[in-house]
Amino acid sequence: MQLELTFRHIDKSPSLEELIREQATKIQRFNDHINSCAVVVERDHASQGTGGEYRVRVDLHVAGKQEIVSEERAARNLLPTAVRDVFQRAGRQLKKLASEQRSEVKAHPAQDTSGVITKLFDDYGFITTIDGREIYFHERSILSSPFSELKIGMGVAYTEEDGDKGPQASTVRIVDARGGNRSREEIPTLS
Repeated sequence: MQLELTFRHIDKSPSLEELIREQATKIQRFNDHINSCAVVVERDHASQGTGGEYRVRVDLHVAGKQEIVSEERAARNLLPTAVRDVFQRAGRQLKKLASEQRSEVKAHPAQDTSGVITKLFDDYGFITTIDGREIYFHERSILSSPFSELKIGMGVAYTEEDGDKGPQASTVRIVDARGGNRSREEIPTLS
């Protein structure tokens, strides 16, 4: 995830910058598809003479062109709390987005495509489709069971999307767990 940090009308604080980087790192656990995170810490223009209110804004761009914006206002001495609060709010929004995405997949199984797991590596694998195409998937795409329990030959339903290097499965559900006991390196031949 790319992090962009901006301080406006306020001196840059190493401790505040470190806190923001920590919070940005933590928030990635809610969604592995965050492309960028822009954080702005600024003094409110109306309160510049009084030293009053500050604003912390987080803009997250998630794969699939989703945008999450979270904002918090606080007095200068409460900026660390405001940073934590703004990231907690963004985290809740990310969880909700992930839940909605899972619900959409479950609510529309007819949109899923079927295939068979034919290659497995440390944290990714490949599905061979009914028409013989090979689709990449990452361990984060698995919805129905831990990646470590996958076996070559398992039947899956997946949702396909365009990835950086070609087609990939954005979500994968196991529909036939009778896969063989072959090793992860062995690639079966399709007949």
